[in-house]
Amino acid sequence: MNQLEEARHRIDVIDRQMADLYQQRMDAARDVLHYKKANGLPILDAKREQRVIEKNTQYITNPDYLPFYREFMKDVMSNSRRYQQTLMSQDIVAYAGVKGAFAHMVSERLFPGHPMRSCKSFDDVFQAVVNREAQYGVIPFENNNSGLVGEVLDALMKYPVYIHEMADQRIKQCLLGVPGATLKDVQYVYSKDQALAQAQKFLKPLQVQTVAYPNTALAARYVADEQDIHKAAIGARENADLYNLEILAEGIEENPENTTRFVIIGREPLMNGEHFSILFTIKHTSGSLARIIEIIAKYGLNMDSIQSRPIKGRPFEYFFFIEMDGSADAENTRKCLKELKPMCESYKALGTYPIIGERKDEKE
Repeated sequence: MNQLEEARHRIDVIDRQMADLYQQRMDAARDVLHYKKANGLPILDAKREQRVIEKNTQYITNPDYLPFYREFMKDVMSNSRRYQQTLMSQDIVAYAGVKGAFAHMVSERLFPGHPMRSCKSFDDVFQAVVNREAQYGVIPFENNNSGLVGEVLDALMKYPVYIHEMADQRIKQCLLGVPGATLKDVQYVYSKDQALAQAQKFLKPLQVQTVAYPNTALAARYVADEQDIHKAAIGARENADLYNLEILAEGIEENPENTTRFVIIGREPLMNGEHFSILFTIKHTSGSLARIIEIIAKYGLNMDSIQSRPIKGRPFEYFFFIEMDGSADAENTRKCLKELKPMCESYKALGTYPIIGERKDEKE
């Protein structure tokens, strides 16, 4: 055994010891978390972490190693916090809006009994998942009448998250007003921009002014708080009971099959389902996208959807989202993506996932 092999052998032995000690340390970190949860203490105790680092650096006798060991200990503490945060967020489902929003209804359907976390915006849902404050996020992705929710596609490109599944929700819109209000009283209608678009045909004869709101449930709550017969909201009939509103009209969506597809996100990619999707950018040159599509066709893959979005800071340039049938782990898919990647300036695989339809009783 030469000098290099001997040094590597020693490292292997030490690494095995460190792996065992790492598991013991994480077991202790889990016990610390249980105590913190029981006593309402925060995960981060900056002063305690600093004391631990300073104490442990005293055990280093070679001064050349000190700055590297300090950095190592900071990484160890950060790793422990992430583990504790993951345990803390286990089973928590984040959604945008308040109780009564369609995202909340879908979350309850897909994750019955799980703790729910309300977020103010789609971006907050993504951040909750990335920051390990929630295990899953539920966000509307596309409506078969009003189209794609562009800001969600932007967030899928921006954040290190992946699609775990998609779920369809039949959207039955109602016009909601305060008790005593009639259709003739309504002058202003509040709702999510997509909901307003879905009800344009109904709203036009009323000659009302529409006001976009972050989501339908927040709009319903606003109208309930205002107690003004001239203000109404578009939302699910469940919001009438939730916010003590009256249904002035129902079934006001233009498309009787009005359906929104929700995306469920998580921190790790999965390979479980019959659909997969990719996000990518390409050179802004003639034929670049056509060549991508030719490669996909070459390997017999069926595209369910192709969408484009502007790239921020690069006027009139776009990134693309393509959803395909099959699994990203299939042999023909692997070959396709291997050939496709070098043609992309940037590339992100969003995982393989199922698309879940509505329950039978929700369609009736």
